Amino acid sequence: MKKWNLGENMSASKGENGHTSAEKKAEGEKRAEKSRLIVSVTGMDCATCAFAIEKQVKKMKGIDDVKAAIMLNKIFIDYDPNLVNSAAIRKAIDKTGYKSHMTAEEKRSSN
Repeated sequence: MKKWNLGENMSASKGENGHTSAEKKAEGEKRAEKSRLIVSVTGMDCATCAFAIEKQVKKMKGIDDVKAAIMLNKIFIDYDPNLVNSAAIRKAIDKTGYKSHMTAEEKRSSN
């Protein structure tokens, strides 16, 4: 059985947690570029309605995740604010025939 030395041939120096400085920088930039939008949607009362809205929003560039909470009449959208803004997202929701109302918007960083 061959033993693997996972540390050999690694040219980048690693920090305390095993990540290179370039990985840390990219990770930090990625964290800084996430936002969450919570939108109330009038008339979204079934799974088909929710699916139609999710599908429309997911088509947009910069959308990371879309989750519908039918019982709350809310859509939770994780997105990159450098690629898309909340007004464009709401416009996409309204395009499906439902009326959207912005509930909350927050910057997110995943630790």
